[in-house]
Amino acid sequence: MPSILEELYYGNIHPDISSYSKNPDYIRAANLRKSNYQKLLNALGESEKELLEKYIEAESEFASILRYSTFTYALKFGALFMSEVFTGINQITGDNEQ
Repeated sequence: MPSILEELYYGNIHPDISSYSKNPDYIRAANLRKSNYQKLLNALGESEKELLEKYIEAESEFASILRYSTFTYALKFGALFMSEVFTGINQITGDNEQ
């Protein structure tokens, strides 16, 4: 069974139904990105287009790894924070001093 963390990250669990697609800033940025990408493609030759596609794939993989790492760190940090709030630092660290 996959971890709940992975299921949440990969979108198999939907805790929030809101979407970026309704955000006007997101829509503007997506349109600008698409427009500039098309202009760039039109300016490149075939070999440059292939190189650009390889770069985009590598960048996407890199960003995905970074997002997953940030997501899991933030979630674990939040869980630890809430654990301390509810139980106190002594219960988490085993430290008997205050």
